[in-house]
Amino acid sequence: MSARLQIITPVFPPAIGGIESLTHGLAERWDGPVEILTLAEPGSVEWDAASRYPVHRAVNTPRGGRKSIARLTAITPRHARRFRPDVVLGMHVRCGYAAALAKLLTGAAWVQYYHAKEVPTWPGATRLCAQRADHGVAVSRYTKTLVEAVAPLAGPIAVIPPGIPAPVPRQRSGVRGNRRTILTVARINDSYKGHDVLLEAMPLIRQHVPDVRWAVVGTGDRQRWLRGEVEARGLREHVDLLGLVDDDTRDRLFATSDVFVLPSRTSEDGRTGEGFGIVYAEAAAAGLPIVAGAQGGVLDAVRHNVSGLLVDPTSAEQVAEAVVGLLRDDKRRQDMSAKAREWSRRFEWERVADDFRTLVLGTLDQARDQRS
Repeated sequence: MSARLQIITPVFPPAIGGIESLTHGLAERWDGPVEILTLAEPGSVEWDAASRYPVHRAVNTPRGGRKSIARLTAITPRHARRFRPDVVLGMHVRCGYAAALAKLLTGAAWVQYYHAKEVPTWPGATRLCAQRADHGVAVSRYTKTLVEAVAPLAGPIAVIPPGIPAPVPRQRSGVRGNRRTILTVARINDSYKGHDVLLEAMPLIRQHVPDVRWAVVGTGDRQRWLRGEVEARGLREHVDLLGLVDDDTRDRLFATSDVFVLPSRTSEDGRTGEGFGIVYAEAAAAGLPIVAGAQGGVLDAVRHNVSGLLVDPTSAEQVAEAVVGLLRDDKRRQDMSAKAREWSRRFEWERVADDFRTLVLGTLDQARDQRS
């Protein structure tokens, strides 16, 4: 029988986000018994009823708060004793205490995921995970360096990127005529995403591509600020703030835009920035050339001069130069589109899930050998 996998995570669908998508993808592709311990979300009752595996939730009030994490930890012993996992998978360092309990009570092997900014934000929880987990998984080389800087590791740490679905074969249509389109897909919560730098770059881009359009997908606390800046800078005719869109609309935007631009930047303390940036892989899979910041986990998600161009994310001039170069050179853009699709194959779920499965089963075998 395949290994029994118990996943402990603070976030899970129907909530939307990178950890949510990664956790769901790993669970869906696990070929043995699996169950999820997580926090409640709006709509989770309906979601859980349709799930092919059990999902057990703790009260999530305040949402994601310390008390909610404590409740998740509190329900873990009962479910761990009943499920008897062979492997416990912690998807966030704040679940380290719960994973440690499950390991203690059942003798399960413990595999711990790391994503990036939670490492310096919760150094104590990170140290617990690093010093007690049997194996770690970082979503990028950058994330791995953050973990290694916090504490010595009890076990090895591998780098496995998040997964994306294999793209449905389709011909890129592009935006024809004189109007070229820049696409950004990101939360508008965090200043590090680079919306501000792209705002500064827009007048420089318009000098060479006068009728350029910037399509912005996403919502967040800074959406009002962004709308105000668009108005103040006289960019209303060149910027479309689309908010949240459904999957079909998002796919259509990937297929019909000319360049994907997200110049995220990383702070020195590691508390802001991309741990990986799954949207870069999704853009590449759609054949959309990328302009991104040469910092943090983006260095694993984007290959310079292959899937896109890496620039100084604090420089509006460098962002503008890269964007203009791609928008004005059809052949270069088309060549990069083909290379981006090929590059993205390393992030497809079939490969990622296989790497994860190999790591987990190897960790389990090693843990059993140590006990025997």
